[in-house]
Amino acid sequence: MRPTRLLSLITCVSALAACTPPPEEPSGLTEKQLPGESFFPEGIASGPDGTLYFSSVGTGAIARARPGELGASVFVPGRPAFGVYGMAVDTAHDTLWACTYDDTLPPAQPSHLAAYSLTTGAQTLDLVMPGESGGCNDVTLDAAGNVYATDSFANTIVRLPVGGSQLETWASDAAFEASEPGAFTLNGLTWDGGNTLYVVKTDTGDLFSIAIQPDGSAGAPVALPVSPALETPDGLEWVDDGRLLVVENSAGRASLVTLAGGSGTKEVLANDFLEPTAVALTEEGAWVLESQLSILFGQPGLPSLPFRARRIAVPPAPLLP
Repeated sequence: MRPTRLLSLITCVSALAACTPPPEEPSGLTEKQLPGESFFPEGIASGPDGTLYFSSVGTGAIARARPGELGASVFVPGRPAFGVYGMAVDTAHDTLWACTYDDTLPPAQPSHLAAYSLTTGAQTLDLVMPGESGGCNDVTLDAAGNVYATDSFANTIVRLPVGGSQLETWASDAAFEASEPGAFTLNGLTWDGGNTLYVVKTDTGDLFSIAIQPDGSAGAPVALPVSPALETPDGLEWVDDGRLLVVENSAGRASLVTLAGGSGTKEVLANDFLEPTAVALTEEGAWVLESQLSILFGQPGLPSLPFRARRIAVPPAPLLP
């Protein structure tokens, strides 16, 4: 849930140099713990220094954990009937972008794309999603600083051009439509560092690439079959040339998809997560967020506390022959 950058743990300096093991955090932490008994996280984003941000559907807050900190502390206070979903860090503009949903707003449009200062946590922008009933879900940025967000209810991707003041529908297609009424559609979204966005569709497991045209418009979506198939894909993150991290919500998995020849091959990295919704990369590895949202939305039982994100290793990219 952030712009892509090259990561030292998964790249080599050259094909002749041996990859070194990924560095440990100063404290050797393998998890981040989130505050309170009702946080119920949904989104995670990382800054270039390894700072992690966590969004809450349960409290509407955003928490922050700097490198070496086990516990995250509240960075943006929450409020009742308010939830924060996918996020992206834009250090060039001192901005944390976040999808929000305000249950106090219906019949007005309850879903917005908001911006917060990375320095102070103060909200600096609040943009309503296009249409009558949108569902802002995940966010990414391109090199120019254009902001993109998935809308899981309208089945579209919206865009905020650099310097713009209003969201516009950027990509829509029949392939994005819900498989049945009420199904959750477009979800995780990531940029490849060049001229392509990738998006997953939760209800069908589809993965699409969408070219960013020279004029900034969206190319036609290209379906990329994945084997074995993705199951309820949620958070998505670009790793490096041709590799994507994806969390599979209902299956509790974090998987690595390697693209080649217009299709993808899936490798499961870990499969014991509690309803993962998002993943973020730092130099220490991949941080997988456990949401447990089904309990918040009415499933019997109590959440496993503390709420947390867990770190897993990402295999290094294969050396070129």
